[in-house]
Amino acid sequence: MEPGASMTQDLRSAWRRMLLLGLPAVQLSIVAALAFSRGDTWDTTYDPPLYGVMSAMLVVCWVAVLRGWASIRQLTLLITAGSGLFLNAKLLLLGLTLGGQRAQVLEVLETLVWLPTVITWTMLTDLAREVRRLLGALLWVTAGVSASLVLWPLAQGQPLTPDLPLALLQINLAAAVSLYGASFFMQRNDALGRLHGEQRVLQSLVYTDLLTGLPGRVRLHEELRRLSDEVGAPFAVLFVDVDAFKVVNDTLGHAAGDDLLRGLAAELQRLAGADAQVYRLSGDEFVVVLPGADHRAAQDTAQRLLQTPVLPSLRIGVDTTVSIGISLYPDDAAQPDDLLRHADSAMYAVKRAGRRQVRRYHPEQDAATERFQVLARDLGHALARRELSLRFQPVYRLRDLTPVKAEALLRWSHPALGQVSPAEFIPVAERVGLIVPVGEWVLRAACRSALGWPGLVVSVNVSPVQLLHPEFGATVRGALHDTDLPPHHLELELTETAVLYEDDRAAATLQELRDLGVRVSIDDFGSGYSNLARLRTMPITGMKLDRSLTADLTSDQAGSFVHALTRAALEIARNMRADLTAEGIETPAHLSALRELGCPLGQGHGLCRPITAPELSALLAAPRTAQPEGA
Repeated sequence: MEPGASMTQDLRSAWRRMLLLGLPAVQLSIVAALAFSRGDTWDTTYDPPLYGVMSAMLVVCWVAVLRGWASIRQLTLLITAGSGLFLNAKLLLLGLTLGGQRAQVLEVLETLVWLPTVITWTMLTDLAREVRRLLGALLWVTAGVSASLVLWPLAQGQPLTPDLPLALLQINLAAAVSLYGASFFMQRNDALGRLHGEQRVLQSLVYTDLLTGLPGRVRLHEELRRLSDEVGAPFAVLFVDVDAFKVVNDTLGHAAGDDLLRGLAAELQRLAGADAQVYRLSGDEFVVVLPGADHRAAQDTAQRLLQTPVLPSLRIGVDTTVSIGISLYPDDAAQPDDLLRHADSAMYAVKRAGRRQVRRYHPEQDAATERFQVLARDLGHALARRELSLRFQPVYRLRDLTPVKAEALLRWSHPALGQVSPAEFIPVAERVGLIVPVGEWVLRAACRSALGWPGLVVSVNVSPVQLLHPEFGATVRGALHDTDLPPHHLELELTETAVLYEDDRAAATLQELRDLGVRVSIDDFGSGYSNLARLRTMPITGMKLDRSLTADLTSDQAGSFVHALTRAALEIARNMRADLTAEGIETPAHLSALRELGCPLGQGHGLCRPITAPELSALLAAPRTAQPEGA
C-alpha cells in the first residue's frame, strides 16, 4: 500500500470512530433538553415532535456510519442541514404559536443551549467547502427568520420589549462565531497539516532510501558519529558494492535492477544479524555497521554477506556478486569520514583483484586507491571552483628560433594536494567520465587565448576517449564558432594509439576536422608501435618525436640508433607533407643535434618553460633574440 493511501485510510478510521461516539453525545443533549423542560404548552406540544425528528435523523446517521452506507462528508451535510432546518422551524413555530414575548425568549435561549453542540460537532468533522457554504446559507436564513419574529409583532401593533431581539441576536451571533471560527480553524489546521506532511516527506527523503526502505547516508553519518563519540567501543564498517550492476540495468531493465536492490537490502539485513545496521548510500552501494565487532567478527559477517545476492539473483534470473571492504574503529581510523573512505578503498581493491571477495583496509596498499578516489571526487568540482588553468609552451622553428605554435597544457591546483600532475589526473578523468567536459573547457579556453596571438597555431591535446565521443566534431566546430578562431590556427594533438585506433569513427572524425581546416598532429611519435600502413591513410599534418628520443640524441650508447630513427621520422614527415616537432629539448646539445639533423620544429624547457597566456603575449611582443632564454 502506498504511504498516502495508508494515511487516508487511517484518517477515515479516525473520523468513523469519532462519529460513532459523537452522534450519541448529540443525542444525549437532545434527551437532556426534553428531560429538563418546563412542562409548558410548548414543551409538551411542539418540542417532542421536533426533537423526535432530530433524534431519528441522528439514529439514521449513526447506523449509516456503522454500516458504511454514506461518506463522512455526506453525513456532515445531512446533519448540518437538518440542524439548521430544525432551528428555523422552531423559530417560525415560536412566532406563530406563542403570543407572549417572554415565553418566546425562554424557548430561544433554550435553543441556544444545544445549537453550539451541533455546530461544534460539525467543526470537529470534515468541514469541507460544501459544508461551509451550507452553513453560511442557513445562517442567512436564520437571520431572516429572526428578523421576522421581531418585525411581525411590530406589524401587528404590539409593543416590543428588548428581550426577544437580544435573545435572537445572541443566537445568531453564536452561530456566526461558531461557523466562521470553525472555518478559520479548519483552514489553519489544513495548512499546518500540509506543512507538517511536507516536512515529514522531506525528512523521509533525507533520512530514508525510498526504494529499499533502508536508512540513507545522513543516518549513517549520524550513527558513525554517535558510535565514535558517545560509545567509544570498537565497531566495524563494511562497504558492500554490487559487481557489474550496470549490466543488470542495461540487459534486464531498471525494474529488474530495482527488484535486485530491494532483495539485496532484505538479505543484507537478514544475514548481517540482529545487532547490525544496514544503510544504502546510493546506486548499488550499501554499508553495514557492526557495533562492538572486532576483526574476526567483521570477517565472519562479511563472509556471510558474500551470499547476499543468491536469492535476489534467482528472482531476476541473473547471477550477481558483491565485493566487500572492511575498516575497523579505532584501529583503521577514528573519524567517521575516514572510516567510510577506508572501507570504500578496501572494496575498490577487491574490485581490482577480481571481485567477490572480502578485504580489510591496508594503509600502505590502499593509499593509491584513496588518492584516486579523492582526485575523482574533487575533479568534478574543479571547473566550478576555477582550480583548472592553462599554461602554454611555445614550439619554435629551430633554424631561427621563432615561435610558431603554442601547446596548451592543463594544470590543476588542488586546494589540499597542491599541484597535481596531468599525468595523474588525466587518466582519472578518463576513467570516471570527466574527460569530455574537461577537454571541452580546455579547447574553448585555448581558442580564446589564441585570438591574441594571430601569428601562432594553438595546439590542444585530445584524449582517445574524446576522439571517439560522438559529439567531438561538433564540440570542435562549436569552440571555433564561439571564439571566432580560424580553423587553421587550431591543432589537435593525439597519441599514436588514438590516431591509429582501428575504428572508422576516429578516421571519419579526423577527416571531418581536416576538411574544416583544423590541423591534426601525432603526439609522442616513436614511443610505441606504429602501424605505418594505417598512418599513411590518416589526415596528419604534424608529428611529435617523443622526448625520450631527444634525450638519447647525445647518448654515447644509443646516439647512433636515435639519429637514424630521427632521420627516418623526418623522411616520413616529408613524405606525408607534415611538420616534425622534437619534444624535450633541455640543453644546447639537444638543440645543436636536432639542427644538424634538419628537424624543423622543437620545444622543451631548454627553449621555454610552460608559461601563462599573458606571459606568452609578452614573450611574443618582446624583441626576438638569437636564442631564447634557457637554451
